[in-house]
Amino acid sequence: MTRTETRKHFKMPIHVVKKLDLSKKSYWTIKVVGILIAFLLSGLLCTIFAPGTFVTYYEKMAYGIINPKNYETFMLFLETAGLLLLIAFALAPAFKMKFWNIGAEGQISIGCLVTAGIMFHMTKTGDNSNQLLVVSLCLLFSVLAGIIWALIPALFKAFFNTNETLFTLMMNYVAITLISIFISIWIKSGSQAFPSIHEGQLEDLFGMKIKYLWNLIFVVVIVALMIVYLKKTKHGYELSVVGASLNTARYVGINTKKVIIRTMILSGAICGLVGFLLVSGHEHSLNPGIANGRGFTGVLVAWLGQFEPASMVLYAVLVAMFQCGSGKAASYVGISRAEFSAIVTGMFFLIIIATEFFINYKVLVKEDSKLKPVVDKINNFFSKVGGAISRFFDKINFFKKLKKKKPKDVQQTSKESEEDK
Repeated sequence: MTRTETRKHFKMPIHVVKKLDLSKKSYWTIKVVGILIAFLLSGLLCTIFAPGTFVTYYEKMAYGIINPKNYETFMLFLETAGLLLLIAFALAPAFKMKFWNIGAEGQISIGCLVTAGIMFHMTKTGDNSNQLLVVSLCLLFSVLAGIIWALIPALFKAFFNTNETLFTLMMNYVAITLISIFISIWIKSGSQAFPSIHEGQLEDLFGMKIKYLWNLIFVVVIVALMIVYLKKTKHGYELSVVGASLNTARYVGINTKKVIIRTMILSGAICGLVGFLLVSGHEHSLNPGIANGRGFTGVLVAWLGQFEPASMVLYAVLVAMFQCGSGKAASYVGISRAEFSAIVTGMFFLIIIATEFFINYKVLVKEDSKLKPVVDKINNFFSKVGGAISRFFDKINFFKKLKKKKPKDVQQTSKESEEDK
């Protein structure tokens, strides 16, 4: 029998079909199941490294997010989620117009470099007005640095149609290398250890010694402004049109070059601001890895959230939970904190990306296939889990409807009682 004949006789037992319609309930059911699986697998992974720590892992993970004895733990969790959210909102406008800005890591790093450079070279005077001046200069020039770093690939894309993905990715490594070069210039000892800088630190607000409070205030204000910008302004609408079709945008009179440049200026400004917050409000120092992959993580948060504010908030919080919680739990069970946190966070993203397949496609198995009983059991399991989640959401909606109906019912009963009288 020839190879072509065997191909004719062989039939695939399964085939993949694209889903044409998917309800919101089914969409969120698949997402919630994926998140639950990610939490379960992180506990199992911890058990592999340290047997007998499955329950302990979740207990310590909770303490890594909210510790009643130390409020700084919760503030660090909020700041981690907030900075990721800020980066996601910086990237969302560019992604909406299909400009794939992968350069957030570099734009953040260059903001860090400029902030640290100003803080390092300003003299110590002990004067409050001088401290305010240092902070103002750091904020201004870090934002300008982020804009310049984002504007370079934007101009090349707008006028020469270069590949923005490769260009912005290349700019990341240039920024990280510049940090190494400037540290070697500023630190003459050759140790490459940048000192902790006191000038230009974001001070306590109204005398409240709460860590990262200024960072959170910046996050809340910028995110609120960005939601308004994306949802309520003409610029936000133009982004969607350019993203849908460049030809349509040109036909309706939108200057696509102007939109690309303007959007990347905004993206770079916010990333530069994140660099300022990292140095002035968090690290108070500088090193080549100061961005710590936040730019790339922000890309995933924005993409998985489909550039919608509520979804991006959800994913930023979940990633922060895995980063802060699993890192804390790992140290308790004797595993390398940074490495385990990175593994768990990566696994979370992998599972959530895998759920996108089940959102867009469904797998059908032929009746005479041997795989049919196995697939049916898996489908039954997930349908039960999905049913439980759906019933939970139905109960929430039921109680919401009851609350809305209550005032009307009271009015109706009062009218009926008046009629009876």
